[in-house]
Amino acid sequence: MENLTEFTVHAVDGKPERRVVDVKAVCLGRAASRDIDAMEKMVEEKRSAGFAVYRPPNVCRKSRYLLTNEGEIEVQERRTSSEGEYVAIMDRGDVLVSVGSDVNDSTLLELESSALGKVFDTAKSKQACPAVVARDAWLYSEVKDHWDELRLRTSVVISRKKVTYQDFPLSNLVDLGFYLKRFPWLKKNGTVLLSGSSAAVPDVPKKLFDPAAKDGIFPDNFHLELHDPLLDRTITHTYAVRHLEWPDSDVSP
Repeated sequence: MENLTEFTVHAVDGKPERRVVDVKAVCLGRAASRDIDAMEKMVEEKRSAGFAVYRPPNVCRKSRYLLTNEGEIEVQERRTSSEGEYVAIMDRGDVLVSVGSDVNDSTLLELESSALGKVFDTAKSKQACPAVVARDAWLYSEVKDHWDELRLRTSVVISRKKVTYQDFPLSNLVDLGFYLKRFPWLKKNGTVLLSGSSAAVPDVPKKLFDPAAKDGIFPDNFHLELHDPLLDRTITHTYAVRHLEWPDSDVSP
């Protein structure tokens, strides 16, 4: 199969450059907080409860056909969640940086069955939905020296009002240099890495993206921003989420 994904690279000096990337692998950071001790504690709690769990920080794979920079994605039903992440794209010797979201099916995070046993594996929930990346990108070489100052923001619309979901610096996350050093195979041409994400803002509605909430809120849109305060520029992307079916229904919406 082939996934040719187009980006416009905006360099500090020079005209925007169109790049078509032949995507060979989509990789996902998980348990991506730079507070690795806290991630270890979270994973150990799952392990103590009898779940098979990966060790953080960790990278898993997603089918490359699931990567898109379109403005709409299709998911099976509404109980999916989105988070903002930085995205690294390996293209013919250059590392490009953008913003994206690795959408996942919230209902599949913890799996318990006679066949699998107890498994806490975000890879399975991520495989059920597309991953979204913006159409614009920067050169990593132009942001590497002030990486931790880059800021990631996300928002949704609830009852026709824009609600901030996340707002954090990239210093919250395992940085790209760490990933490339620990997992050198990520440098292969055509590899796309979505970084993992950080927590929501403190006053975000508790029912937002919560599959356990009986009246959980799952917006049908998501807005992403990666801001560079030093060079005063921003990459943005907005996508709609279309639900193909409603829970417990054999009738499509």
